[in-house]
Amino acid sequence: MSSEDPPVKARCRFVSSLGGVQRCQDPSYREGFCRFHFEALLEGEVLPNGQLSERLTDQHRRRALNYHGIPL
Repeated sequence: MSSEDPPVKARCRFVSSLGGVQRCQDPSYREGFCRFHFEALLEGEVLPNGQLSERLTDQHRRRALNYHGIPL
């Protein structure tokens, strides 16, 4: 990387369960997560490895977490 290249911004490390390859595109806030997914981490809805918790049974919330920051 040369001194003229713009710095690379860290992105959220949440991995959507929609195929397991799409990542949230929001900028990193804390612990490698965007603000939205970091708050979900604190609530136990997202695991530290960036995946949805299997204990989360609310399908509307699972969809909200999965689609947040994913370009459609």
